[in-house]
Amino acid sequence: MYSGEEIIRAVESGELVIKPFSKEQVNPNSYNLTLGGELLVYVDDVLDCKSENATRKITIPDEGYVLVPNTLYLAETREYTETENCVPQISGRSSVGRIGLTVHQSSGCGSLGFKGTWTLGITCVTPTKVYKGMEVGQIYFFPVVGDSNIKYNGSYNGTGVKSSQVQRQFEK
Repeated sequence: MYSGEEIIRAVESGELVIKPFSKEQVNPNSYNLTLGGELLVYVDDVLDCKSENATRKITIPDEGYVLVPNTLYLAETREYTETENCVPQISGRSSVGRIGLTVHQSSGCGSLGFKGTWTLGITCVTPTKVYKGMEVGQIYFFPVVGDSNIKYNGSYNGTGVKSSQVQRQFEK
């Protein structure tokens, strides 16, 4: 796993891309990710894995937005990352976990070649007010052992909050 110093070195050398980048967000072995300004919520009560599910966009106002339990909020990180030679992994910050906020439901492990902002799956156990720009998660970087010619080039690359594309597996 990259140390904080290695994250700084890799960003400064261009080996790793984190935009925007702030040394104040570097931890001993991770980098803090911040919440973007938009959320998506699914519209229907029942989600269908074979269909594209409708969503509604919510803009987080400057005064914050109250998340409610039993709702999945999809959110974008402000940070854009590119990882060609390391595997990224995200998790929630312990500070937000201690107030009952989960910042990703699964899929914490990214892929070699991912280029984009991260879509988080956020839930809460009690009503919780969140703010755009708050530090909600951490990203870790693991060096790759062996050949790394297979790179991610999927539908989640790029920027913007992205809803599930699970229905695509049924189109094959």
